[in-house]
Amino acid sequence: MSHHSNDSSGEDEFDIDEGFLSNLDEETSPFNLDEAPSGIESEDPLQQREVFDGIFLAREGQDNDGPTWEQTPICNMPLSAFERAFRRKDKAGAASFLLRRTNLRIDPQFTYAPDDGRLLWDASKHFLDFILVVSGAIGLDAFLPNTISDHTFTVTLDFRLQTRQFRPKFGKLGFDPTGSMMAIGNGGACELWLGFCPLTNIEDVSAADEAPLLNEKKHGDTRLSARHFRMATMFIAYALAKIPTLSFHLMHTYGTDEDFSLWKIKDVTNLYATPTITLRLDDLKSLHRIMAIEWNLWVQEAPLSWKVDGWLQLHAPISVACRYGQNQPIASSNPGAHHVEERNWQAEREYSNIRYLSMAIATDLTCKPVRSWHEVSNEEILEAHNAIYDSPDPSFRQPVNLDDVPARDPQTQKENNIYDEEGRRIPRFHGICSNNTKPCGVLINLETITELFSTFIPTDEDGALDPNVISDEDIRAPMVNVYPQAFLRKYGHIQCNTILPHFAPFLSNIRNTISHDFDDLHTGPLPPALFASGSQFYNEISHRIRPSADLHDVQQGRITSALSGAYAHGHGQSTHRAVMRECRINLPHQRYDNKIKVNDVPRALRLENIYIFQLDSLKRHKRNGADMVVPLASYWSHPTIFQALRPHLFILTSDAFPQIYQWTTYPITSLLERIWDHFRPLMDKGDKPTPEVIELCSVLERALAYAHTGNAKVIATSLMRPLWLVHSLLEHGLPTFSPSVRFAPAPTIPVAISPADWPTLTNMKIPAIASKRSQILTYGNDHFEAYKAAFHIRLSVNQLSSNTFLAYPSAFRHAIIIALVALQAYIADVKTLVTKAVTAACSNVEAEDGELHARERRKALRKWSTSTHPLGYAEKGYELLVSCVCSKSTDHHEGLPNPTNTKLSIHDFARLICNMSRETNPTSIAAPLISNGCSTPVFRVALINMRKYAPPNSPAHADKFLHDAFVVAANHLHINNIPWHRAAGPRGRRFRKPVFDSWVNLGKAVDLQAIKRNHTQGNAAAEASERAQAADSRAAWSADSITLQSLPDYILRSRLPDEFSIDSIDLVDTASSDGPEPSSRKIYEWVFSHFDINKPLHQIALVAGIYISRIIPDIFWDNTDKPRPHAVADTITLTRAIRALPWKPNASSRKGCKLPQQFIAMVPAYILAVYDDKSPLRIHSDKRKNFPKPWNAKNSAKGIGPLLLVRLGLLRAVAGRVWKGGPPFEDWKLLSTEAITAKHQEITACLADRQYGPFRLAVMFFGVDKAVSLGRTSQTYTINPAIASIKPNKRMLKDDSESDEVEIVEVKTLKRARLT
Repeated sequence: MSHHSNDSSGEDEFDIDEGFLSNLDEETSPFNLDEAPSGIESEDPLQQREVFDGIFLAREGQDNDGPTWEQTPICNMPLSAFERAFRRKDKAGAASFLLRRTNLRIDPQFTYAPDDGRLLWDASKHFLDFILVVSGAIGLDAFLPNTISDHTFTVTLDFRLQTRQFRPKFGKLGFDPTGSMMAIGNGGACELWLGFCPLTNIEDVSAADEAPLLNEKKHGDTRLSARHFRMATMFIAYALAKIPTLSFHLMHTYGTDEDFSLWKIKDVTNLYATPTITLRLDDLKSLHRIMAIEWNLWVQEAPLSWKVDGWLQLHAPISVACRYGQNQPIASSNPGAHHVEERNWQAEREYSNIRYLSMAIATDLTCKPVRSWHEVSNEEILEAHNAIYDSPDPSFRQPVNLDDVPARDPQTQKENNIYDEEGRRIPRFHGICSNNTKPCGVLINLETITELFSTFIPTDEDGALDPNVISDEDIRAPMVNVYPQAFLRKYGHIQCNTILPHFAPFLSNIRNTISHDFDDLHTGPLPPALFASGSQFYNEISHRIRPSADLHDVQQGRITSALSGAYAHGHGQSTHRAVMRECRINLPHQRYDNKIKVNDVPRALRLENIYIFQLDSLKRHKRNGADMVVPLASYWSHPTIFQALRPHLFILTSDAFPQIYQWTTYPITSLLERIWDHFRPLMDKGDKPTPEVIELCSVLERALAYAHTGNAKVIATSLMRPLWLVHSLLEHGLPTFSPSVRFAPAPTIPVAISPADWPTLTNMKIPAIASKRSQILTYGNDHFEAYKAAFHIRLSVNQLSSNTFLAYPSAFRHAIIIALVALQAYIADVKTLVTKAVTAACSNVEAEDGELHARERRKALRKWSTSTHPLGYAEKGYELLVSCVCSKSTDHHEGLPNPTNTKLSIHDFARLICNMSRETNPTSIAAPLISNGCSTPVFRVALINMRKYAPPNSPAHADKFLHDAFVVAANHLHINNIPWHRAAGPRGRRFRKPVFDSWVNLGKAVDLQAIKRNHTQGNAAAEASERAQAADSRAAWSADSITLQSLPDYILRSRLPDEFSIDSIDLVDTASSDGPEPSSRKIYEWVFSHFDINKPLHQIALVAGIYISRIIPDIFWDNTDKPRPHAVADTITLTRAIRALPWKPNASSRKGCKLPQQFIAMVPAYILAVYDDKSPLRIHSDKRKNFPKPWNAKNSAKGIGPLLLVRLGLLRAVAGRVWKGGPPFEDWKLLSTEAITAKHQEITACLADRQYGPFRLAVMFFGVDKAVSLGRTSQTYTINPAIASIKPNKRMLKDDSESDEVEIVEVKTLKRARLT
């Protein structure tokens, strides 16, 4: 593994003693509500502030309905409905919840009011959740205990942790940790770090005090660069070698060479002889003493090359110890434990050289319903308390005579509160609870909690606040982030950048007690000895179930990883097997369910404040935990604070909490189970889920993670917003999917969405993806880029734009689109290559033309990287590229550097791509491809998909097909210049890696007309492909890419044409199918699911659709051709008149009538929906006597309707209103079964006639004139000019047919039939 480097120097590009890295899985991190695991953190997250804003956006209901979010009706649903679905395991019912906009209503039986007299409150348990100790001098002061000798004390040093990040999000370091932190081991239950602090911040306390807190400013990567880590490790080896009781040696103090790449640490020291190093207390003290004494001299004598960047001279190592998540009880209520705690605090650490101490002190607030209350006698109270008062406020409280104050108010029956000397309430009743009584679950009311943080407490016991109480640290404007739980929206957890203002008087008292007096120091004002930096309130179950964000079961995205692993190759397959095995045992949410089954699951509200002590301002004898920490722990139970907090609490019964997480998420978890159950056996057989299913699974897992954390970082907005999840989670709490997402019962796929409805990021159909981080972290970037490319290609070819590359046939157009996807990834890689290299070059102020030229290069780079055609000449792309690449401005006139003098054509470029990316025996990756770029796996996937459209009979023709597709795509993207490798070295060493300062021009323009001619339907390769497809009855086929003359070879196949799919239809209506009208989607889905090519009517419908697609847009008629009403006296005459209308385009130039694939799908679907009395369309029309408005609008826009079917001979006209459609089955009639059978027989006969049959079919549908016209444009044989007459068919049918079928009478002639 390579060590991450943030050093710009090129010398850092090497591995630090590869093989000596500790397992990163051992890393821990503090519990932080704002943290999300890297595997599910979104690339485009929602801002947490929007969650709070969403609380006030909810709508209670609307009367209108429709396809958009705003028009979708809102319903109210009780929590008990979710509980019932979960208890009954009603997966189908639960899934239906996801299709509704729902406001959740909490049933009264699941809650208590915060002031309910039946509740017994307790805030006596306190915990230390986090501690950060920072020393103020060079050495290891933060690691040393306050003792002379301790035979049990040890620390473990580990110098294989160079890739570990410093993770604390709260507290104070006194310097910026970016590039400054080095993990070196653990001891005393703490992580041990060296912080390389600027010398200024060590020597000047005010500079350190002014440094921002960790939660105030986002820092960068905290790890040392490769060079700096080497230097730091060599110094530690130097210090350890000076300890005579240890067995370490150092052969070369500063290594064997100034070039770090020529030696490794293990070559000069035995520091890595063992994985870890255990030091006793005396050893640690010796190491501390040597580091403090020797550092300056060691730096002074270091080689000059070590000091080039100034880092070594300007920084020094100080010690940092941190401990988090230990949940250690403190401030025990047991009087006998006070002395023990005080002694432990005193011995834990020597604080004399500690500068900052940051800690999170938590209190568990619990409540239980009591069975009864037992009054405490006055004698018992007087025995325990010397003084009793009527108020907690010392400014106006009065002593109380208990005999004069009854335990309860006679009128309200509420307890009369009394208080002790410290202002704490003295209970006058003891609550009696049953033995098996469980505590309630406590959450925060997110709607009102900000009011509490905005409250200001102006008084203390002296009637005035000391200056520090009203300092910026205590009363700065609160920024509250809310984290709704269990989809409740208004109830959950919070995090704030400050603490409640009610603590101000108590902090003031502690400061007055522990701070130095200015007069004693004679140094002027000191910074406050104590201040608070933040707080977070959360239910303790989150801490127990999720000790850190990375360890929460439902936040790992494991089901998504299991599904996406089906696309893995090589080593990724073993990872996939491991993930599959994990999910087979238990799904993530099932593991969570198992954890909360225990009876003593925690339910308390944890109230956590983060405090910072600046020890330079503390009296020395007060620098211990007993004086600093213990007083802070118990303030939550003080009446001033608790009484203010209680109205903002939300209490759930023990029967509802934490089960409420299971109830409200059951629609999500049950759907995840169904997805897993459906695809697990398929993946075991080697099948792959579609990318749409994988992404929908990722969306579901992200929604589940949001339910458990409320963290907006898990929301992938680019995908979840168009699917309505962002709207629903913010406005209602509960998730709602848009109607484009469909749920189906077993055994079909549980969740699906049409590729046409998939959200895309640009007009190039780049898919919105939610699973990126999960896939990269589990399987690697190459895996994800290949997956993304396959998904992008799938969307692109399924939604081929009607105006894209029209000069080429369908198969070649698809190949070009795929090539575009791959080349766009390549252009992005080139941008990255140039940007990184030019940025690094410009960072060197000693550039040949100086800083002025560096600024000009950066400016040109910014413009070039945002240009549309960065590798071409348009928009000054070439000019900008030259400006940013050339190291000297005097070289601009020479253009792009070409040190190799290589010359390539665009065909050479295409050939190189294909040779390096083919499936079998690929050549090694070299220039112009970028081996570690995202485009490399994309090219492989692209070639696999492009070959599906290539001629199958000849490898040579297939290769030319692929090359030509890349040529056309590269020309479309203006790829004229590509990066190349360096020239050969002086010893003839050949380079292969592309670099930013070597380029090749791709030569003269390509003859695109020649490519067009080579890829028309008439070329030999295409004809060979057509023959091969015709011979293979199982081969996929496209009705748009074959000739009508070859239709008989395809139409009766078991495999339907690619276009005959719902994906070919641009469905914009999203009305729910549960409404009074069936949606168009529901009608189409019914037709496609019931289609049977062996049924006569179905075969007729498909043939009609294919023929209609060949004459579009000429499927309309001119009003001037309409016969006069008196000329059509009966139904037969009317039908014939309609059929005789000339076929013309729409005079209004209506859009949408130029896409053949839509008509191949829509026309047959319309015919079958009208004819089949079981279709949703017929069921609706039988009840309502009309067709749904969206259905009429969708079809009539394209000229599809009853009139078109009459013109095709598939309906009979009855009345004049048929010109505008007319009421169903009144102004037009269906053909009888006998008529359908007869028509099918004629079509069958035509299909059997391979020469003239296709023309006969055209005459049957369109009449002779249009059929002849179609024959001339579609390479179809026509009986021309030997057509004598068209006359009515004499075959007798039943009266109800009234058909005007025609037959063609041939006149024998010596002329041969010709192909026109």
